[in-house]
Formats: sequence, C-alpha cells, structure tokens
Amino acid sequence: MNRHLQTYRLLRNAVATLVAAALLPSCTESFEERCRREAADFTAKQCPRRLDECTRLDSMTFEDTPVGFKYWYSVEGKLDADSIYADLGQVESYRETLVQNVRADIGLRQCKEHKFTFTYNYVSATDGHMLMEHVITPADYE
Repeated sequence: MNRHLQTYRLLRNAVATLVAAALLPSCTESFEERCRREAADFTAKQCPRRLDECTRLDSMTFEDTPVGFKYWYSVEGKLDADSIYADLGQVESYRETLVQNVRADIGLRQCKEHKFTFTYNYVSATDGHMLMEHVITPADYE
C-alpha cells in the first residue's frame, strides 16, 4: 500500500497545482471550466506517467457528472490479476486510505468546497478490463 500513498501524493500535488491555476483571475471561465482545462493540460503534458513497476497513470479528466476528477491507471505485472482485487478487505482498506487522504489534504480545499467527487479507476494493462474503482464523494470526506 506504500506505493499507493506515493501515487496519492503525486496526484494530490497535481490537483493542488490545478486548483491554484484555476484560482487565477478569469472573467470567462468558471472554476469547473478551469479545472477541466487544467486536467486536460496535465494529461497532455504528464501522462502516461510511470508511478512504479506495476502502475501507470494514463489520464486525469474533469467530469461533469458527478462533478470532480477521474484518474485512470493501468496496472501490469503482479498487480494485473483479478485475484488480488477479490480480497474485499484489502480493497476496502485501500479505499479508506484514499478517503482519509482526501479528508486531510488542504490542497484539495477548493475542490471539496465545490463538492467534487474523486474517482480512481484501475484497469488491466493486458486487456483493459476494470480491476478496481474507488469513488470518493463529499459524503465520504465531509
């Protein structure tokens, strides 16, 4: 789970950068529109990004429904096995770690004030099927 904490920190920094950029004065863009633009810029410039030997961040998008950020990861090697995600206790423990990190992260303050949802999707690098999805909603982090 330590690599997941590193991944979370990388994304936290990316989101904090996006939020900071979104706070720049603008007469024509809403907060959500700026977040959408910055997420697209981040994906174009920073993705794909190898996070560790088994995990790659493929993209980060801004979503309208529910409003928030969605992160897409590909996993390979030892993590690219359905059996790993069958352990519901471990999957739920990882989700709870994500929730605690979102709660504690002051860099996400503006996003949380706007009631953003943070969705983390993990897909198989072998065939693209969904291995795991975690949806962190305002009800989880408030």
